[in-house]
Amino acid sequence: MHSRTTGKPVDWIFHDDAFSKYPWHIEPEASLDQLYDARARQLREKYDYVVLSYSGGSDTHNILESFIRQGLHIDEIVTNHMTTATQATTVLDTRVKDSWNFAAEHQLQAVPRLQYIRDRLPLTRITELDVSDVVINSMRTTFNDVDWVLGRNDHLSIGQLFRYNYFHFGEIKKRLDRDLNVVIIVGIDKPKCHIDPEGNFWMTFLDGIANITTINDFNLDYTNTHTEMFYWSQDSMPMLCKQAHVIKRWLEINTKYQAGWQGLNIARSRMLQERLLRSLLYNTTWDNNWFQANKSTSFWQTEFDTWFHARPDLAREQQLWHQGLTHLENILGEYVIRNDKGQPSGLKPFLKPYLIGQMKSVV
Repeated sequence: MHSRTTGKPVDWIFHDDAFSKYPWHIEPEASLDQLYDARARQLREKYDYVVLSYSGGSDTHNILESFIRQGLHIDEIVTNHMTTATQATTVLDTRVKDSWNFAAEHQLQAVPRLQYIRDRLPLTRITELDVSDVVINSMRTTFNDVDWVLGRNDHLSIGQLFRYNYFHFGEIKKRLDRDLNVVIIVGIDKPKCHIDPEGNFWMTFLDGIANITTINDFNLDYTNTHTEMFYWSQDSMPMLCKQAHVIKRWLEINTKYQAGWQGLNIARSRMLQERLLRSLLYNTTWDNNWFQANKSTSFWQTEFDTWFHARPDLAREQQLWHQGLTHLENILGEYVIRNDKGQPSGLKPFLKPYLIGQMKSVV
């Protein structure tokens, strides 16, 4: 809004000082697991109370295993789900991996992994939060008029809007309300890479993905509590660099997959690349037989909200949600992008690309 008023362009700043000086073209000698372990140790040594926001997906499970294999204590593991709200539209069948079936991940993946955690980390507190009531009550109190959109960040799908409000729960607030330096670790994210028309291989950071976990939006009272991205951090630059070089080298060998990396395409990244990268980057911690639904390809008109649009008792909230998106589109104009159905589906992405190197072989 300020950009349109002043006529000045938006510039997204994301660790620019550190990232712009790092030699991304030089592959670190350490292995991926060694670099994951270094990041886990760094976080454990930096904070008094370590919380892992755990989904059971490949990113957070890899973080978990790094702590386990080093004997590093995790004070608390928090996993949130929306089982109550989504049960009418959820199919508990491992063959149904469509993104609309994302809620099945809790029963089919997270619950078995949580039992594994209880066995391996008996001193770790495990907190399971069904945030269904939080999400629905938050909608009913927030959606008073179309201006509700102005108090949120760029993730306006229903699930992303409210499901990371850990500070709603009194038992968690009591644990944070102490003189401790607390971190909530989130599993953001795998590298977003692409090959340009000249055969250069790039790693790119995107503002929408950096904002995808909205924990900080609700942390209004706890200055002692911090959210740290395990992967997309300036403390993780060697790890990020190693991941990018591993992907680049794999594509140079497996040339038939290069088409999936031609040009920067967010939807393709969320669908094709995501499944391939799980076993490539987390080959010692991820089992491809485990269930994980496909990622959504839109930030607003997301398949994750199928349950919301199927609820007749939420007709008022559905109307105000749609009106809020239209209101934002009227305010922001060219900053709002549309999907192939002509619906407003997100904000114009802002990117920070870094050159990894020239591909040795391109098809």
